[in-house]
Amino acid sequence: MNMMISYQELVRTFPIAVKLQLTDVIEWIDFELDGYPAGVTVPDYRITRGRILGHNPINGLIPMLVSNQQDEDMLSTVHIRAPITELALAYDNPGSTMVFPLSTEFSNQLQSNQPDFLRFPIVRRITQSKMLNVVEHIRNRLLSWSLELEQQGILGENLQFSQQDKVRAPMTTNNFHFNGNINNAGVIGAENHGFNQHNVQQITTGNFDSLKSYLESLGFTAEDVLDLKLVLDSEPTPRETGKFLPKVYDWLGKAGERVLNASLDKVAPLAIEAITKYLGN
Repeated sequence: MNMMISYQELVRTFPIAVKLQLTDVIEWIDFELDGYPAGVTVPDYRITRGRILGHNPINGLIPMLVSNQQDEDMLSTVHIRAPITELALAYDNPGSTMVFPLSTEFSNQLQSNQPDFLRFPIVRRITQSKMLNVVEHIRNRLLSWSLELEQQGILGENLQFSQQDKVRAPMTTNNFHFNGNINNAGVIGAENHGFNQHNVQQITTGNFDSLKSYLESLGFTAEDVLDLKLVLDSEPTPRETGKFLPKVYDWLGKAGERVLNASLDKVAPLAIEAITKYLGN
């Protein structure tokens, strides 16, 4: 039952992420459902430590000692790449474990100092609790994000979202770091949809020219930036950091559609951070 709940929560969230155009959330859900392939960095909550064991063909798994603590920490670290359905099976199997083979190179290094283990396959084993810890982390992340969407007024009746919803939605992911590097405002690498790094520190509070230069470097047109100035001049400074009146979000939704070589879910957090810096709140 718990396995189905976990799976269904991810499946139910997928169309929401698609409708809100949150590409990194979509990718995160895909990996959680299908597993993380080799070469893809797993999130922090999928990195843990297992017990180092040698597989004796007669006596089964036997603990192996590593004299150097630093080596033990490194060798015992495992990256859990299995899909959530495989991990969630542990709910109904209290004795569940997962084993991760140690590479031949490291196995040979260990065995060279322990002749009794020569030719024994070496693995790292994690227990049921660590498997379920990953599942619970995923469920808690989904729940927290859903509450954040609700708090921001992004309700999406019948999976219908307004342009303003799509503008606000990326800001709800900032504290969750989906897939390890979601919406890291101001530090968008070249691999993330063609953005170069942008430094919001160049913006001076109250200096619109600095804001104008920054927004244009993101791809906004000069005309759209001037339209923003009219909006900001006509609206009071928001009392809460990052909170704006509807006209600012309306501007971002319309102008964001004209930004070249970028997607709105990447542009919006950077623009919001920049406007916040300009307003000094």
